[in-house]
Amino acid sequence: MKYLLIIMCGIVVLFMGGCAIVSVMAFPFPLIPGGIAALNLAIIGVILGWRFQWRPAFYILGAVDLLIAAVALMTAASMGPQDQPFFWLAAAIFALKGVLSIAYAWRTAGGT
Repeated sequence: MKYLLIIMCGIVVLFMGGCAIVSVMAFPFPLIPGGIAALNLAIIGVILGWRFQWRPAFYILGAVDLLIAAVALMTAASMGPQDQPFFWLAAAIFALKGVLSIAYAWRTAGGT
């Protein structure tokens, strides 16, 4: 479970970090992807045992990922039949990442 979560968070860090770098000229906009990348990096750090431990990052990103999955499902309902599988897949991936984030936070909070 934690290795899959590390891989998914790593992909998000790379993608959102790239989005923040590309959009640096429109100043307030890069703060959003930069913040998402920082929260995913905090999750990776907690899983790998860094001393920095901020548990709300799991809950915040889990809720955001589940919200993105819901939006992807609503978008899939309004798309044509050719585009629907892409949005279903995106919704499934974001829902899995959100559930894994929240489940890992619950599991580690109960153990410590």
